[in-house]
Amino acid sequence: MANEQQPGKQLSAKGAARRRFTRAGAAASGVLLTLHSQPGMAAVVCAGPSGFQSGLVSARPNDPGACAGRSPGYWKNTDPVDSSGGQGNGKGGGKKPTPAPLPDKVWPAGALPTDKFRSVFTCTLEMNSTYGSDSCTLDFILGSGATFDTDKLGAHLVAAYLNVLDGKSGFQSVPMLQNIWNELRNTGYFSPTAGVKWDAKQVVDYLSGTMA
Repeated sequence: MANEQQPGKQLSAKGAARRRFTRAGAAASGVLLTLHSQPGMAAVVCAGPSGFQSGLVSARPNDPGACAGRSPGYWKNTDPVDSSGGQGNGKGGGKKPTPAPLPDKVWPAGALPTDKFRSVFTCTLEMNSTYGSDSCTLDFILGSGATFDTDKLGAHLVAAYLNVLDGKSGFQSVPMLQNIWNELRNTGYFSPTAGVKWDAKQVVDYLSGTMA
């Protein structure tokens, strides 16, 4: 089968996650999901959640605006301030969030690194010390400092949001991403189609599949 591991080859962490997610989706819906890979590139998922769950998965290398999402690491603007108090430099390894990220990357119009996560993804009062806090900016949650973002759900939602604004994910939309967040926040799962429930890790597996 196309998505079986070849003898003697080791899956990357991302590939293993995609396999787990594919199997979980197939078990839930009775549909075999196939991720078509491009030579030298990771497999990509060019479909919204319901389309992916239904097996409508395709790689479209001739349509770069349709499926050219970037990862949280790509969009991360700067390294947080390190333990010695030096300024972030975008190279990684910092321990504390910096209040004013340096513009190492140009973000798409409509988003700033200093925007609060809660300004895009609505948070409850119980999230005031985590996702809804003043320190939880879009840039901050993309890094490793947001220890409360255990599955990196926030990081991947922000990356997907920036991909949409930048025209890298034509099959997604901001309301769609907000709906995913709202359902997970309120119920603990997201339902891409009737009878199927994705937890936060499965949503992250889907989102990471839309990113290079």
